[in-house]
Amino acid sequence: MLRSRRAGFSLIEALVVLAVGGLALAVIFSIGTKAGDTGFKLGRGAMAAADRDVAVGDVRATVRSIALRPPATFLPDIDRPMDGQAQRLEAEVVMERATQCAPQGWTGRLVLEIVNQGGERVLTCQAGDRPRTRLMTLSPGQAGFSYSTDGVLWTPAYANTPAPRGEGPLAPVNLWVRVSTPGLDIVELATSGQPETWIRAGSDGLL
Repeated sequence: MLRSRRAGFSLIEALVVLAVGGLALAVIFSIGTKAGDTGFKLGRGAMAAADRDVAVGDVRATVRSIALRPPATFLPDIDRPMDGQAQRLEAEVVMERATQCAPQGWTGRLVLEIVNQGGERVLTCQAGDRPRTRLMTLSPGQAGFSYSTDGVLWTPAYANTPAPRGEGPLAPVNLWVRVSTPGLDIVELATSGQPETWIRAGSDGLL
């Protein structure tokens, strides 16, 4: 009498199938994990680049917002000159648009400054009594502000020092401001604009 063969896997065959399946899953999960890590790295890089673009735009807008006055148009105890140094820029501004530093239309004294925070060199801004804002982390190496009235010769300091009232040229003033650090060079123009923006009615007709 013949016995019928039993259908199905033997124990050894089942173990082989499970082992092969486990190896396949391990490979798939390994590839998935690496792909996920790569995706996260790309995402973080994109976010960092976007944050830097926003910060660069804010720096440019702040420089353009500087209320730069010709020295001969200053009124005592009212107007304060811009004070530009290698690590700090302080000036009166009228914000042309909203930034991380201040809302659109804000007027007052604003400071851009390069400082050490947590072992890093960072660019910060502070508008009046508002809290200091961290704009961006700067690359390791020398970083600073420089200034030029012609876009050719650059100096590490600038001040539109007031002249005696009514003396000196009343022509518009242009100032290029540069923020430099390894891998980044921001150049933007601050200008006094046309005379109607800074000449005031006065006894001498000039101020």
